[in-house]
Amino acid sequence: MTKADLRRDLRMRLKTLGDSRAEKSRAITTAVAAHTAFQQAENIALFAPLPSEPDIEPLWEKGGHRFCYPRVIGSDLEFVAVRHVEELAPAAWNPNVREPTAGQQIIEPSEIALILVPGLAFTRDGHRLGRGGGYYDRILALHRPHAIALGVCFDLQIVPDIPCEPHDQRVDAVLTESSAPAH
Repeated sequence: MTKADLRRDLRMRLKTLGDSRAEKSRAITTAVAAHTAFQQAENIALFAPLPSEPDIEPLWEKGGHRFCYPRVIGSDLEFVAVRHVEELAPAAWNPNVREPTAGQQIIEPSEIALILVPGLAFTRDGHRLGRGGGYYDRILALHRPHAIALGVCFDLQIVPDIPCEPHDQRVDAVLTESSAPAH
């Protein structure tokens, strides 16, 4: 299966989430908050979720962290400190994507301890299929080895294999709704 075929398949799978997205997102947020890397990190890179991605914004309720979000600059991402989730606005290049507004503090790659990474598909061993722009591949290559990268997705996005190219970057672990600790 090609990357294009896999992307098409995953987009169809994600349309089946419906109302279960909120419950599954809560479980994913619990799994992220329980992860040692999250608990120990001061600077954490989040992402503003698309409607088909896990809603990880309840992580704001967990104190003791400084959050930053990606902003697209040309063909790259930069991470910008955000004091409140309300500081995100629709991006000029895609109104479905929320980014930090201009004029905020850029966080240097060496300052970020944890990056939460979205994707269309992941394997259990950390291979990732993004949306095709290579933004996270480039940023993960830049942030390694000082930042831990956690893939964040729904169980239905876990696949047995992803076609990989030399520039593709893996994540250190993948968290889904099944990763949440039992209560």
